[in-house]
Amino acid sequence: MATYSGRHDRTGTWQFMSAALLRSPGRMHELKDDIESFLHILGWIALSYLPSSMGEDERTHTLWLMYDRSGQNAALGRQEGGSYKAFQLTWGAYPGEGFKLTEHRPMQELMRDLAWPFRVRYGKPPTEEHQKRFEFLMPQYRLSVEQLSSPEWFLRTFEEALESPGWPAKDGAGDRRIAFIDGTARQRQPPAPRIKARKAVPQRVPATPPPPAPQEKRSDLDDNSDEGIIRG
Repeated sequence: MATYSGRHDRTGTWQFMSAALLRSPGRMHELKDDIESFLHILGWIALSYLPSSMGEDERTHTLWLMYDRSGQNAALGRQEGGSYKAFQLTWGAYPGEGFKLTEHRPMQELMRDLAWPFRVRYGKPPTEEHQKRFEFLMPQYRLSVEQLSSPEWFLRTFEEALESPGWPAKDGAGDRRIAFIDGTARQRQPPAPRIKARKAVPQRVPATPPPPAPQEKRSDLDDNSDEGIIRG
């Protein structure tokens, strides 16, 4: 039986990393991982702050399953996660089964549009037989593959969402968090005490008298003495 903890071995914000990187920490980072991270940020905000059809307990549990859960891979000796993310993305239920915002309709549509192509990433690839049998679905499959490698598609999706009607007129940030989670074990640890920098002690300069000022040499012509001056 797998044990779960908040200790995570990969550098980065665990909650927002792609399922692929959490399941395979040594995997090469790709553009699709960054696109998925943006999606997880939106999903986390929606579950934490925005009114929806989910109750508070269900949202809190979904937040933990989706963004905080990790398991120890005993064979490889490392923490892994992302299984629930991959599952929800495969079945098109992101960020949770039955989740629906009661406000912020463009936000819901943006998450749906960003999540749609990830079904081809985490779903089982079609065999040649399936490709022939479901040939009418293959154009959409290939389009999804292309979208996950297209920064233009990603930016265009955001721009279209921002231009959509339905955003609240007053949507300023505030203390409106609905769901509550304790965070991971690592996040709950108190911050390490900072080592105060020692004040530099000014170096003491020995109190020695300054050297005497050099005496100026005066020309014989400037001397008040008439010695050596031949007068006519």
